[in-house]
Amino acid sequence: MNKAALILAVLSTVTLGTPASAAPKLSAQSIIVNPVPTDLSVRVWVDRDPGGNGTPTYRVGDEIRIAATVNEDAYVYLFNVNPDGTTDQILPNHLSGTHYVRAGQTRTFPAQGDNFVFNVSGPRGLNKVLVIASRTELNLSQLSSYRSGEAFATVKPTTTPGFAQALSIVVNPIAQPVPQQNWTSDTVRYTVGR
Repeated sequence: MNKAALILAVLSTVTLGTPASAAPKLSAQSIIVNPVPTDLSVRVWVDRDPGGNGTPTYRVGDEIRIAATVNEDAYVYLFNVNPDGTTDQILPNHLSGTHYVRAGQTRTFPAQGDNFVFNVSGPRGLNKVLVIASRTELNLSQLSSYRSGEAFATVKPTTTPGFAQALSIVVNPIAQPVPQQNWTSDTVRYTVGR
């Protein structure tokens, strides 16, 4: 599945266009960071590095599983950013059920029993998985949409800066903004080799 193929990279450091005192930022280290302290925490890892501290290697065609846990009940969103700057939305999708995760629960995507797998595809290189956890459900209509009959949403921005700007609008919309202490993010790295 091309949409579920996990090939991630960060192209550059970009400051998002929100007020300077509390602007989410796109960085080479974390893709998007909430600069406001919050008690909400989320952790993401891949199956070959349960500690989430290394950079495991996968080959093109290998299956990969992503896991996330939160310390409070939260909605969990997973993305991958491809080396060419495009982004794929992994979660929510139409195959995994809910993207609401209970405090202390570990959710793996795809979960055992899901009727799909994620296969790593090219190009080769250093990749990242981004997870956003939010106490309230986020409106992703500025960021992605489902095509008729598709199980995975298509992310509208086709560049990393475009994705960062759209994501900043999702977490900091003009109408009914999400309080910044209500969301947080984490990333994990892996390499696609030969």
